[in-house]
This record gives sequence, C-alpha cells and structure tokens, in this order.
Amino acid sequence: MAAPRPTVLAGAQASASVEPCPNCGSPPSAGPNCAKCGYVLGAPDSVAMWAEENWEVVVRPDRAYYEMLEPEGMEFPAETYSRRIALTGDHVRIGRSSRTKAIRPEIDLSGTLEDTGVSHRHAVLMRQPRGHWALVDQGSTNGTFLNADEEPIPPNHRVSLSDGDRIHVGAWTTLTIERLDPADALHVEADSRPSMDTRSIAHGRRSMEIDLLGPLRLRVRGEDVPVTAAKERAVLAQLALRVGTAVPVLDLEWALWGEQEPKTANKALQNYIVDLRKKLPADAIETTPQGYRMHGAKDGVDVFRFERRCGRGRTLLASGHPGAAVAELTRALELWRGEPLVDLADGPAGTAEAVRLRERKASAEEDLYEGRLQLGDHQALVADLWSAVDAEPLRQRRWGQLMLALHRCGRQGDALRAFQRLRAVLDEEYGVEPSTELDALERAIVLNRPELNWTPPDETGEAPPPPTATT
Repeated sequence: MAAPRPTVLAGAQASASVEPCPNCGSPPSAGPNCAKCGYVLGAPDSVAMWAEENWEVVVRPDRAYYEMLEPEGMEFPAETYSRRIALTGDHVRIGRSSRTKAIRPEIDLSGTLEDTGVSHRHAVLMRQPRGHWALVDQGSTNGTFLNADEEPIPPNHRVSLSDGDRIHVGAWTTLTIERLDPADALHVEADSRPSMDTRSIAHGRRSMEIDLLGPLRLRVRGEDVPVTAAKERAVLAQLALRVGTAVPVLDLEWALWGEQEPKTANKALQNYIVDLRKKLPADAIETTPQGYRMHGAKDGVDVFRFERRCGRGRTLLASGHPGAAVAELTRALELWRGEPLVDLADGPAGTAEAVRLRERKASAEEDLYEGRLQLGDHQALVADLWSAVDAEPLRQRRWGQLMLALHRCGRQGDALRAFQRLRAVLDEEYGVEPSTELDALERAIVLNRPELNWTPPDETGEAPPPPTATT
C-alpha cells in the first residue's frame, strides 16, 4: 500500500481554530500584527503577496536524476509521491530537519522519503523584486544542481529562477518551481495542496473606490462612473481625503475658489453635492452642522491604501524581511498613475497635500531600493538608482544606496566618483558638505571593508541587517 500523501503547509503548522499569517504562515498573535513578520492581519485588502504571485514548488523523487548520479549505497524509494508546497514569506529553506540542531526547514526532505544526500542546511529560496525567486546554496555537502547543468551552482551565490526550473538536491530529489495561473490552480489535486489554503483570502468588496494618485477616478460597485465637472471632481477629492470626518463648508469653498470665492459659492457647492449623491452609493455623503462627511472604508481611497502599504513595507524592512517589504512597497508604488490630486492643483490645500504625498512616495522608493539591496539585487539596481539621483539629486540617501550598489558590483572607482559628484552638487546648490553617514560610507569603500559586501541569508534564512554606513 502506497504511503499517504501528506498535506503540506509551508512555514508553521496551522491549527483548526487559528488562521495563519497570510504572509509567513505563522499563527497570528493577539495584536493586529504578525509576531514573526509584522504583517498587518485582517486589513480590508489583505491579500498576501505570495497568494497573488501564486508560486509553488513540487517536490518529488526523480528516478532519472538518481540514475544519472548512480549514488553508492543509496536505494531509490520503492514507493514515491510528490508534494506541492506554496512559497510564502521571504525565505524558504531546503534541507533535513534535526531536533538536536534545532533545524526545521520549510521544505523538509527528511521523514518518510528521507534523502540523506541532502544537507540539514542545504539551500534557501529567496523572494526577489517584481515577484520572482532566487536560489542560494548554503555550502551543502553534495551541491545543488539546476536543470540539466553538469556543475553545481556556486555556494552562497544568488541564482535567479524562472517558472519550470528544476532544482536537484541529494541523491534523488527534484524540486520544480511553478507559477500557477488562477485557472491552473483549480486543477491541482486537493490532497497535494496546503491544508489551510490562505489563497481564499479575498479583497473585501468595496461599494465605492476613489483614486487620487493620478487623474481622479471613481468606481461604484466595480463600475467606472464619470465625473466630468472640474469643481465637482474637486469636491469629491476633498471629501475623499478626509473620509469619515466632517469637512466644513468654508474649507470646501476655500479649496474650490480660494480668495476668488463668488457670492453664489454656497449654492454652487450644494449643487455639486446633489450631483455627487446621484453618482455615489446611498448615504455616501452626509450633511452635518459643520458641512459634509463622506462615509466609506478608508481603503476605498488609494491615498490611504498607499499610506498603509508604505508603513507595512517599512515595518517589514526594519524587522529583517526584505522580500516581503519589496513586494509590499512595489504594490504601494503601483497605485501611482501620475501626478496626485490634479483636481485640487490650483488650491492651497491641494498643493500642500500633493507635496506631502510626493515626499512619501520618494521615501517609499528609497525603502524599496534598500530592500532590493538587502536581497542582493545590486546589479539590476544600479541603473534605477542613477535615474533616481538624476531625478532628485539632493536626496542623499539615494546617493548612498547608489554608492553601495556600485561597490557591490565591483565598481569601487565609480562608487567614489558618485560621491564626488554629490559633493559638487551640494556645494553648487547650497555650499554644504555630504552627511556624516555618507562620509563614513566613502571611507568604508576606500578601505574595502568586508561589512559592505552583500551577505546571503544565514543558516536561519534571515537576511542580515544593512550596513550602518548607509542608514
């Protein structure tokens, strides 16, 4: 009788009464954030990044690989089965568990079909920017082979993976990485999928969505609703920015006309409110003694989704989870479709808020660069950082990130020239010197200090902290 196929959940085991964190698979804590990775639990649009990306690994004994190796003293399993494991979190470790060594890899190749040719700490799958994964061999005893390559991948060297790549480890084990389309996922055997499939987490259905990070866009129950009148669009934007809060009539009139307020301003505002109520769900706009209040979920406004995702991304980055941080910050920045609050551009309130949002976006971009640096994406990052410093040459954090990326690419001279270019820009604009942090980074690059080099995940799968010289 064949051994039963185990149902596998990557990460910690889930109990029947506790839903795991959708980002890392850990049981949730009592608070609003996951105790392990900081993921915000139960948010209205909490679809885990890994659920949207839909990457899985199929683990199976591979007779062709076994016969190619012809390992001495090791018998191919008489009974075999495959397992399908969802890739969650930032790092998924491959190896064999050991109670005495406190090793518990997410892809555990011990147990019923134990492959003793696999090291306890064999390799790590790392989440990469733009929703892909990479493979790092952790100095395993017998090496890690990719596809039909005759030589193992270099230890402690990041190798990017693509859909369908086959990872060979031990004496007979092959792991195939797959990115499933939603239609494909429906046909995967139920008994080979995770026991608590958190892909079922879905976006909370919103009756109204208002996008302000670009030209104003209104959707009601999923359908686009045109708002053509410029002043009407400005009223909608002002109410959306303060959803749940009463907005005084005077504030709305100031946003619409400034000091050129006409005598008919109050009547005109009332007409705009009447027209908006015809377009919005019932009771979306309430009349208050002070003015008007918009009712609805804050996550129905892209500005608030952007703010929340930026905060979550920064928390994940600070807690040592750069893969999840990069995915979350990328989702935040993808909300931008152009200049923010264009319908309030002529008013003082809209101008101040737009400046704040642009600053928030710039900080999120730098957090994203930081996450990519921690993931070892310095080669691809150099071009993006050159564009970033050209766009905003006075933001010193970007220059530091560029210098570090160049140094990690073996371009020490270019890193030092970038510092001299920044020095010239600051002297020409303001007559000031670069920050002490950048001075320290320049000295570290001149001395070629080893702590500046990129380090792959350690044996626990955690990313190392960034060099202090760049903070």
